[in-house]
Order: sequence, then C-alpha cells, then structure tokens
Amino acid sequence: MPADEADRGRPGSGQLPFPGRTRRRSRSDVRSPTGGWRTGVSARINGARRLCKRDARRAWCAGIALSGLALAACAGSGGTAAPSYGITAEPTSVASGATQQFSVVGAGQVKWGLMESSSIAAAKAPSYPVKVSEDGRYLVDRNDRPWRIQADAAWLISSQSTREELDQYLTIRRGQGFNSFYLMAMVHPGGYAEYAPDAPNNQFGDPPFATPGDFSTAGASPESAQYWGWIDSIIADAASHDMVVMLAYTYLGWNGGDQGWYQDILGQPSRQSLFDWGAWLGNRYKNTPNLIWFGMGDYTPPAGSEGALRVRAIADGIKSTGASQPFMAEPSGPDEMPGEAPEFGSIVDLNSFYGYGPSGFGAVYLTADQAWRFTPTKPAFMQEGTYEFENNMGHFSAQPWDTRRARFWSVLAGGTAGDGFGSKEVWHWDHIPQSLSSPGAQYSEYAFQLFASMPWWQLQPSGSDAGFAGTQLVTAGGGTWGKPDYITAALTAGHDWLLAYVPVLHRDERIFSVNMSALNGPTRARWFDPATGNYLAVSDGHEYENSGMREFTTPGHRGDGTDDWLLVLDSTGTTRCGSITAAGVYTAPVTNPNGVICKVTAADVDDLSVVASETIRFSNG
Repeated sequence: MPADEADRGRPGSGQLPFPGRTRRRSRSDVRSPTGGWRTGVSARINGARRLCKRDARRAWCAGIALSGLALAACAGSGGTAAPSYGITAEPTSVASGATQQFSVVGAGQVKWGLMESSSIAAAKAPSYPVKVSEDGRYLVDRNDRPWRIQADAAWLISSQSTREELDQYLTIRRGQGFNSFYLMAMVHPGGYAEYAPDAPNNQFGDPPFATPGDFSTAGASPESAQYWGWIDSIIADAASHDMVVMLAYTYLGWNGGDQGWYQDILGQPSRQSLFDWGAWLGNRYKNTPNLIWFGMGDYTPPAGSEGALRVRAIADGIKSTGASQPFMAEPSGPDEMPGEAPEFGSIVDLNSFYGYGPSGFGAVYLTADQAWRFTPTKPAFMQEGTYEFENNMGHFSAQPWDTRRARFWSVLAGGTAGDGFGSKEVWHWDHIPQSLSSPGAQYSEYAFQLFASMPWWQLQPSGSDAGFAGTQLVTAGGGTWGKPDYITAALTAGHDWLLAYVPVLHRDERIFSVNMSALNGPTRARWFDPATGNYLAVSDGHEYENSGMREFTTPGHRGDGTDDWLLVLDSTGTTRCGSITAAGVYTAPVTNPNGVICKVTAADVDDLSVVASETIRFSNG
C-alpha cells in the first residue's frame, strides 16, 4: 500500500481530491465532498430542460424522464460546459431486429454510439471459495465459473471504520462492480498515525492483542476477543455482499519499517511462535469461503534471512490447519513478482504486481508482460496501481485518469486475471461514504461492464511467443516499447475479440494499424471511452473484412485534455444492444438483451466526454 512520501524520500502526493480539507479527527466530523456548486449550462432535451451542475473536478447531473424516455446530457470530468442538445426519435421504442433513425435536438455535431450496462444485483452470485483455473491464468468460483478480480484498497477498515461506514462501503462498492478488497487484519501503531491515530485498536477501543505486540495473546482478553469478533464481522458482512476479503494477516510494511509488523515479527520469541500465530489465524478462518490470504506486504525480507524464515513460518502455520484458500503476496516495489520471493514464492497462487513499472514511471505493461511469462503459470493482475489523487512514486499526474491507464495497460499486456484500484481518501478512510463516488470509481465501473460483455478470461497479449496471441496485433503506429506512447493489445483465444488501448498523451488524434486477420470473421469496430463508458461507432455493424491491415484514428481529446481510447473489435456476429451507424441509424438486436440496459448516445465532437443518451425500450414488434 502507499507509504507517506516523506517516509520514502519522495516528492509530495499531489492534490487532494477534496481540496482545503483537514484530516478527520472526530467520527462525526464528516463533511460533504462536493463543496460549492457552480451552475452549468442547461441541456435542452426534446423540448425540456435539465440542469447540469459541476465542481472543479467532476460533473454530476440531475435527471428527468419525459414520456417514458430516460434522457441525459452532461459533461464528464472535463472542465467544459454541457451543450444544449439532446436525442429525439419517433417512435419511442424499437422492435427486435428493426431499425430507427435517431437525431439530435439543438445545434452542434455529434458522434453516435451506444452504452451497455448490466445490473450487479441481477447477475448470478459467485459461489466461494475461489480457486485457480485449470490453465493457471485466472480464478474461478466453486462451480468453475470465471471470477475476475475487481479489487479495491480499503486497508484501514479494521482500525477506522464504524459499522455504519462498513455497510455503506460494501453496498456502494459492490454496486459499482467491485468484488473484493484489501484489508489489514491489524493496522500497525505509528506507521499510519495521521490516518489511524488509535491503531492498532479499532473504533470501539478494542486491541488485537491482550499484550501489545505479543502475537500469542490474540483473543486472550475480552477486549482482544471483541477485536477479532469485529474482523469476523467485516468478513461476514463482505460475504453477504458477495465480496472476497484479501486479508493482509500480518502486513510487513514498506521496507520492513514501522508501517507494518516486520520488526514485531523479528521480536517474537521464535519461529515456532510465528508458526503458532499462523495456526491461530488458520483455525479461525480456514472455513471462511470468501477469503484470500494476503502475505508479506510492501516488503520482501532478504533471501535466507531470519526474517524471511519467520514470515514463511506464519504462512506454514496457516496452511497446517487445512486452510485451502488461495495465497497472494505483495513483495517490495516497484516491480518484483511474488512468485519470485525467496522462502515465499512457492506457496503463492497469484502473481499480483504494482502498477508503477520497473523504474516507477508508470509503464506497468512491462511488469504485466513479465507476470504473463512467469513459470509456472499463475493468475496475474495489477494488485496495486497508482492511487487516484496520489503521486505515490513522484512520476504521476495525481489525476483520476492515471488509474484508467494503469488498468488497461496492465490487463492487455498480461495481467488478465483482473485489476486492483485505490483512491487516496478511501484507503485513508476519510469522508466515507462521499469519497466512494470518485471519478476513478466510476471509471472502474465502466471497465467492469466492458469486461463483463466478453470472455475476458480468454485474453492473450499481443505477440507471437508461446502463450501469446500468435501475432503482433498492432502493426504500425503502436508506439515504443517501454515508453508512455505504447499501445497494448490483446486477443481472445477464440479470435473473436480484440482490444487495443491507446494511452493518454494529450496529443489529440492518434493513427495506428491493426492486423485484422487475427480475427475469425467479419468484424465490428467501436471505440470504448474509458472516461464515460460510451461506445462510439466506427463500422456500420460487422462489415470489416478479417484480412490485411486496417488503419484506425482515435476520436480525439475530451474537455480535460485526456485522449485515451480503447479500440474494441469483435467478430461474434451478434450484439447485446444492437448497432448504430455513424449517421445515427440504429438496428436493434434480434433477441432482447435480458438484464442489459442499452442506450443510444450522442457525444459532442468538441468534447467527447459530453454525452446525451436515450435508453432504448424494446418491443416485440
């Protein structure tokens, strides 16, 4: 997890998401993050008006419904006003397989597209525990259904959360599509004094150990027993929300310092006492299905050292009880693999990694490539990317778009098992629940919806080496390996989905070529906007031939200057929500998409984060 930059000797952390705030000193001192609103431009929608309001960072909209139509027009995280236009069409519903011409009310040019989303509540709940798939590339639930890691950093819940805040956190994050979160079983005293001044005690004053720092006294006093009852309740409440807890059972701390328990581990009486501590944890949680054991934590003890052997002894103690849940671990940053950690790598089931890249400049796709090539094969995912609103390594923007880049760079380069997200005020456990509705959380939800629409577990990174896609997917204009302009791309094993991510460069349009022969049939092309969840039409349905090279030009920049896009090609021959042409002619799917909300969209060509949308209602003819 992020350390204070002063502790690491690094530059400052950049701007706070809610400027001008002091840290919370009282549980009741929780203020709204929105601050003062300034009035935006009213958007004219089919003769009605709706007011868009924004603050300096992001826009929120207050919506209306007219004649059964759900309409919207509002800016995203760009800094520009929303235009006065909306979408109109008659009739208001579309029959299965039928076509409908859509148009805009108001001046201005638009790019037509679609939005697709499905309800988390309507999705079939996973059956835990999770385990590694047969091919070793991803996780599956107990019924062998692919389970994509969609994790959030909530490290300090154990120390800082009230019961009410815990329920708010779980409800909101699950609704956004997150299915797991990182949790410190105990927060070390001193290391996070600014954020958790009473650690390791929880908010009820209960300590994890009857004798401070003595692991053998866990649960040995009524107060300590109550502490572990609190941890039990966090895990149980997570289970009721279908979420997995990645339990950092003895977080070591950055460089083995006072942010974690490494020095306390060295201070325990013996390796046997550490084994016993692990056995205590294992016996307590071995039958807990929604759990993944999280070892180490920002530090890899030196190979062969007493510390390394003691850290391993804890894990051996856990396993000695018959605990069979997967193990993950977090080694030293910025680029180590858990599977390579001395004395620990052999028991790790997952290869999770940082999102900083080998030199700390953000090129996480280099690390993802390393994780994909790792032998033996293990599910790989970016566990800790750059945090929203935090310049943790001194080379990031501290803006929410950093999280978009890290996610798509990592996934398409080899971290295909999922991805982790973190937002500064959430991991600090500040301004809950308001801070849970950050731009980065919204970007995460859009990405989760995208991956849910395809067989994400079949993704293979671009390249001709064994285990890769079998060919170079981006053949020209793809940037330079190791540089910020590099385009990552991946292809499903069935050759029916191809994704290519163009990163933020603040350069407007970008032209590159794709090897269309990698796909198995006539292909549909769309641009996915990771900032709005919108799909912009490129082709008029599945019309592109799957042969030769085809050139694509990104749609351009948004109002905030960002210009990252994801090219989505599919040769499935089917569409969940139908298709729309560049001229606004919509064709409905032959079969109504149960559980999927479909919207026709019109994005302002001058700021593509400004999107008007109309929910499509399907009729039977």
